[in-house]
Amino acid sequence: MALLAASLLTGCGYGRIQELGEQAAVARNEIEVQLQRRAELVPVLAETVQGYAVVGDGVIVALADARARLVRAVRSRDLAAIERVSAELSSVLEQLLAGAGGAPELRTDPSFQLLRSQLEGTEKQIVRAGCSYNEAVRRYNDYIGGFPQMVTARVIGAERLEPFEPSPKPASLSSTDE
Repeated sequence: MALLAASLLTGCGYGRIQELGEQAAVARNEIEVQLQRRAELVPVLAETVQGYAVVGDGVIVALADARARLVRAVRSRDLAAIERVSAELSSVLEQLLAGAGGAPELRTDPSFQLLRSQLEGTEKQIVRAGCSYNEAVRRYNDYIGGFPQMVTARVIGAERLEPFEPSPKPASLSSTDE
C-alpha cells in the first residue's frame, strides 16, 4: 500500500511541487535579506544627513518609523505588508535625499557618498531578488496549475504564491547631481 501511495505521489508531481516551493522560498528569503540590509543602512544615512541639519526632525522620525515597520513586516513574512511598508520607506527616503540635495557639503561627504552607493546597490539587489522570486513563483504556479499536479496540490494543500512588487527606488538615489 505504501509503495502504491509513493508511486502515485511521484507520478502526480509531489516531489516537483516540493522542489519548486523550496526554490520560491529560497528566492523570497533573498528579498528579505536585502530588505533587512536596506533597513540597516537607513539609521546611518539618517544620522549622516541629520548632522548637516538639511532635513527636519519630522523626516527623521518618519524614517525611523518606516524602518521599524519594515523590519517588523520582514520578520512577520507578510509579503503584502513588506511591499506596502517598503514603498513607504522609499517615499521617506526620497524626502531625506531631496533635503540632502540642497547641501553641497553633504553631497561631497565621503560617508554620505559611500552610504548612498551602498543603498543604491542594495536597491538593485532587491530588484534582482524580486525578479528571481517572481520567476520561481511563476514556475511553481504554472506547475501546480497543470494536470495531474493540480490534484496533488489540492491534496497536500499547496496554494498559488503571490509575486513580489518591489517599491520604486527613490529618484534622488540615482541622480547624478554631485
